[in-house]
Amino acid sequence: MALQFAPSRGGKEKRMKTRVMFVNAINPMVEVERRYPNLGLGYIISTLREHFGHQRFDFKVVDRNVTREIERFQPHIIGISSVTQNYNLAKRYAQVAKSQKIPVIIGGVHISALPNSLSPDMDIGCIGEAEETVVELFEAFLDRSSFPKERLNKIKGIAFWTNGGLHITESREPIKDLDSLPLPARDIFKIERHSYIFSSRGCPFRCTFCASSRFWGKVRFFSAEYVVREIEELANKYHVKMISFFDDLFVANKSRLKEIVNLMKREGLDRKVKLTCSCTANRIDDEIVMLLKEMNVCSVGMGLESGCERTLKFLKGDNFSVEDNVRAVKTLEKYGIRANASFVIGSPLETKEEVMETYRFIQENLLTLVDVYVLTPFPGTPIWDYAMRRRLVSNDMDWDRLNVNFESNYENAIILSEKLDKDEIIKLYWKFRKQRLYRNLKKIWRSPFVIDVPKIAFRMFVEKLRRRQWKQ
Repeated sequence: MALQFAPSRGGKEKRMKTRVMFVNAINPMVEVERRYPNLGLGYIISTLREHFGHQRFDFKVVDRNVTREIERFQPHIIGISSVTQNYNLAKRYAQVAKSQKIPVIIGGVHISALPNSLSPDMDIGCIGEAEETVVELFEAFLDRSSFPKERLNKIKGIAFWTNGGLHITESREPIKDLDSLPLPARDIFKIERHSYIFSSRGCPFRCTFCASSRFWGKVRFFSAEYVVREIEELANKYHVKMISFFDDLFVANKSRLKEIVNLMKREGLDRKVKLTCSCTANRIDDEIVMLLKEMNVCSVGMGLESGCERTLKFLKGDNFSVEDNVRAVKTLEKYGIRANASFVIGSPLETKEEVMETYRFIQENLLTLVDVYVLTPFPGTPIWDYAMRRRLVSNDMDWDRLNVNFESNYENAIILSEKLDKDEIIKLYWKFRKQRLYRNLKKIWRSPFVIDVPKIAFRMFVEKLRRRQWKQ
């Protein structure tokens, strides 16, 4: 598709804006996937604006009704972001674009972990951090409205098709100075009163089920000044009242945390917004929690993963213990910060009694919110390699099998346990879910805001209608 020129009123030729559509391949049936905009795409858009100028592109970001949106917007190029469990959707969207001869770039954690899974309907896969890569790709594309192979060979961190098959270029080094990135382009999204920030990239730990440290590489931090500038933009420009830090480990750098606290207090932001963040139990101590309290953090999410020592060390390594988990919950409670936690059941050698140790841990500790998951293998993790050795997964599998709703449709679920069969795992999962429902309803009922219960019921009804429409 050649880029065209439109005559200006003065008779001179004026370059038409390049229409760029970004597709966030989510499952609309899953509420948490719809909840927040894709900030990764926000960084890509702001980087392109900074490099080429704000007037060079007309951007559109969509996450549903993609075929209709493509027909309406008629983009010159499409970029898709996808995780593994939604990769079938990404392939379907790429097929629609290719049928209209629109070039397609795919990025995200899935293609970064498995570049060999690049669909024939996708022109290029971006491997790893994509801001610098996308700028180079667009420089090549804008010159000729296509991707010349001689230019692609020189771009690091991509996979693309040649006459000889799939070609993967040299790896790209992670961005050293994250402050060199402009703030993400939130103006392209609908920003709600509860939003989020990434104040760092990467994680110092390497849990067996998590791809984050493998995707991001070395841990890097945005400076305290950058982070507070972003908080200020959310609070003052978008009137956000609650900000969640989605970093893998927000408190990893204690000196930076102190700077953020001081800058927030100086700007009065600690009184404007409430905050939440994630942390590992072994990093929680009185000093850290007091700093979080000072900056108005009201809840901390922790991947506690298990109440069984042996299972916990299998999932997270020797740096973690159940004793750390107990101490972290009590320390947060002491300072009036809510402790939220997630747990994983179904590890390969975990017995029923060890699963029940986690169940009792949840009963005995004052956790505000609890989420429980069945261990699932995702590419780029040691658990994926384990599942590959057992031939439970493959690089060309049906990716929908990793997007299982255990409440209603678990027949195709991949169960890794060597000790418990699928039915036993599901029964245990439901036991945890009932416990979680009871705990949450109890908190709602005891809350002074019981009037919100009808609103919750209405949301559940709307969610049911959305699921029915999606299935059709």
